[in-house]
Amino acid sequence: MEQKIRVMIVDDIPETRDNFAKLVMFERDIEVVDTAGTGAEAIEKARVVQPDVVLMDINMPDMDGLRATEIINAELPGVAVIIMSVQGEQDYLRRAMLAGAREFLVKPCTGDELVDSIRKVYRLEANKRRVMGQYQFVPPGGPAAGEEGSTQGRIFCVFSPKGGVGCTVLATNLAVALKQTTNKKVALVDGNLVFGNVDVMLNVISNKTINDVVSRIDQLDEELLRDVMVTHSSGVRVLLAPQQPELAELVTADHMRRILLELRQAYDYVIVDTWPSFQETVLAILDLADRILLMMTLELPAIKHVKQFLEIQEKLGYPADKVLLVLNRADSKLGIKTDLVEDSLRKKVSANIASDGRGVTMGVNQGVPLVISARDAQFSKDILALAKLVTTLKPVENADPAPQPTKKPEAPSGLFSRFLPARR
Repeated sequence: MEQKIRVMIVDDIPETRDNFAKLVMFERDIEVVDTAGTGAEAIEKARVVQPDVVLMDINMPDMDGLRATEIINAELPGVAVIIMSVQGEQDYLRRAMLAGAREFLVKPCTGDELVDSIRKVYRLEANKRRVMGQYQFVPPGGPAAGEEGSTQGRIFCVFSPKGGVGCTVLATNLAVALKQTTNKKVALVDGNLVFGNVDVMLNVISNKTINDVVSRIDQLDEELLRDVMVTHSSGVRVLLAPQQPELAELVTADHMRRILLELRQAYDYVIVDTWPSFQETVLAILDLADRILLMMTLELPAIKHVKQFLEIQEKLGYPADKVLLVLNRADSKLGIKTDLVEDSLRKKVSANIASDGRGVTMGVNQGVPLVISARDAQFSKDILALAKLVTTLKPVENADPAPQPTKKPEAPSGLFSRFLPARR
């Protein structure tokens, strides 16, 4: 039997509660499980009844609907609230969304409007619950964006165990290239939380950063992300890193997981720039990524660090094809031969990016990615080829991550904690 959407109606006027109940009476998939006449009563009943959706009037005598919504949203995150009001001004809508409401209806509304809103917010919450179930580890891969049966986008993490190899340049240009070539929804996350430079690379200015999402993490949804993210001229939506390095500590691994999972639901492609680290936040990004674009150059230190990462990859339980080796400055005449590097790493290079120091530097200083300013340059052609490659990749086979011990206070974190034997 089809599961019904369990609805609670909250309004201080009994006739209004009855009218709303009648509007959904003949809907086979909706059931009114309780009603309440005040905000305080609504909170108490919601704790007991655990409805799927609450229809909440905004103006009530003891506690207004906004405050009641905030409390319900904090205590019962799986309950979706629809705010109702006779006032349709933008300020009311904004305040409702800030309180955590999923929808705003102006009274009086039609039965179709009411039913459509109930089904919409229920579907959104159901999708979120399904995704949240992947928190401990999201299997690498999953359906590619646009494939039959796909319900979510794909995350590509740009990473290198060595700094200075061009991760941010690649991430910004790749995001723009994906937008240009697919015209799909593309998000770019500056995951270099301490010293992020995506804003400089793209010449975007905003006083809103990932910290603004973290401060309202219990209200996390597509609407909140849309409010915080800034739009680049290419159409790429960008989530910026903290404005001060010390604020990076406020962004935890769990925050990053939740944000990326929400972005995966809202965007076809999510590109995440990172920094050389095995802190928990970076590991959370690597875990969630459908593919890791492992950046390297042809210098010995870079090769050494990449080889070490490939060894760690096995311990983390990542499938071999989850990691794509991307060779930057591939046409360098001073570096080690590519075939020798591949033999040493026992892994083939998936993409070569030509060196264009002058063009890249000029693009960085001007805040214009080279794929926009010099589309015919070899560097841009290589980026466009990489964009085509990642959009055509098949999902990797699922693999379990390396076992992670239950953390205790003062326990080591990051990569070291993952390789500790589990305590019994």
